[in-house]
Amino acid sequence: MIKKLIAASLCATVLCAQAAACASAADDYSWAQTEIEYCRENGIMTGDDKGDLNPGGTLTRAQMAKMLVESFGADDSSSGSFTDVSPSDWYYGYANDIYGYMTEPGNEFNGDEAVTREEFAATLVRASGLTAGNIRNSNILAANFNDADKVSSKYKTLLSIAVERAYFRGSDGYLRPQDNLTRAEVCALLYRVIENEKGDLELTWEDLGIEKTYTPIIGESEISLEAAKEWAAANNAEQLFIDAADLYWKYGELTGMRPEVLYAQAAKETGYGRYGGAVTPDMNNFAGIKKYGATGDEKDDHESFATPDDGVRAHFNHMSAYVGLEPIGEVHGRYNSVKSLSWAGTIKNVEALGGRWCPDLYYGYSIVKDVMAGMYEFM
Repeated sequence: MIKKLIAASLCATVLCAQAAACASAADDYSWAQTEIEYCRENGIMTGDDKGDLNPGGTLTRAQMAKMLVESFGADDSSSGSFTDVSPSDWYYGYANDIYGYMTEPGNEFNGDEAVTREEFAATLVRASGLTAGNIRNSNILAANFNDADKVSSKYKTLLSIAVERAYFRGSDGYLRPQDNLTRAEVCALLYRVIENEKGDLELTWEDLGIEKTYTPIIGESEISLEAAKEWAAANNAEQLFIDAADLYWKYGELTGMRPEVLYAQAAKETGYGRYGGAVTPDMNNFAGIKKYGATGDEKDDHESFATPDDGVRAHFNHMSAYVGLEPIGEVHGRYNSVKSLSWAGTIKNVEALGGRWCPDLYYGYSIVKDVMAGMYEFM
């Protein structure tokens, strides 16, 4: 099923954004057959009185309301309604049920109006239980798509959430936020989100609809120690973080891992040594490593190391469990828990840390694009 979906994603506009080309390549919509049948069987999409599902038809707002309510249920917290929807309209109940999921719904529903990609993505995010407060990477659109400035301001945050969770994808560096969607494309998208939430389909960093890069973790450093310190200082890093660079280059030499990769990750995790979260500077925890078995996010849930050297060594040891290298010296508890996972030792590039080091699928890309890229300016 997963392989089928990945193959189908090459054609879906919500996954590929080029509907016209896809339609001409497969007018029978066989590329989305699994997803269309899924929506039919679960009552998410029904056809006309002849049973025609019209998969190539443009999605209307009324149809969106039905499909999202059938997928995720009604918004019980909302009491809003629309002036242009009457009890005689087939979508009367669905329109009222979806009111609270819509962004700035207004007084009129306009049920027969076509839905844009950005509106559907934003409404989907809210219907699936997420809000604007769940955003992880506010720069994800600008960093990856040439038409990010075309996204309506009211949809930007929710669309960012959809992209960073691999619920919504662009293609060839474009989101095409104002384009419309077909019913088949929406089926493909809903299948993706629902099955992922159920745990029957795992979305990974490779499912993100952005340009793929592969930044190796193991290898010789491309950045000198002096350049890294200059970069850190230019970013107003705390002195403890600047001083830690010597330790990162020391353990990079000992382990064979690229020190600039882990140093950039430490910058992301600690805010260039400013910390400000549950982990404090005195803990010498440069990578946000939690204790074995910890499930919370309080200070006591995180490891504390005696010296900066111990903390940096622990960072390299922790990463060694991901990439498949031997640790140095005594290991911390969380190292062993990572080693026990089925994918331990298989993470060879920074981008693949997304969804593994932390739940954020874009986490590794953020290290590369938002942090590490700046180092090269000091080479």
